[in-house]
Amino acid sequence: MATANLVDFQNIFSLEGKVAVVTGSSRGLGLAAASGILQAGASKVYITSRSASGCEEACAILNALPNKRADAQAIPVPADSSTVDGIQELVDAVSKSTDHVDILLINAGMAYGERFEKHDEKKWTEVMDINLKSVFYAAQ
Repeated sequence: MATANLVDFQNIFSLEGKVAVVTGSSRGLGLAAASGILQAGASKVYITSRSASGCEEACAILNALPNKRADAQAIPVPADSSTVDGIQELVDAVSKSTDHVDILLINAGMAYGERFEKHDEKKWTEVMDINLKSVFYAAQ
């Protein structure tokens, strides 16, 4: 009979000292995920979105968390993950302060709250660039 008991559960799922990059993390689900990663013991979480001020604000919130490691830090890296150049800028910036990434959470996404028949080509392209292309480019 199979068993579901994980003998070393705390260590298997520990994020102690891990380095993470979370795209689209200046607000919403990305910010919540980054918060959870920091509070679970990560040492660095890189906060990225297209908005430089959004990245800075998110990092201020995250760095003020009382129950993260004392040396843990959220680091702002504004980047447009919908383009190859934007992803390369992100990689270059992250590489300046770490030699590895343990966790890559590709969270960037967007939608327009318009009726289907009113969704124009420009907006559709923007949604596809961030929701589909960014996943592929970041995973590369």
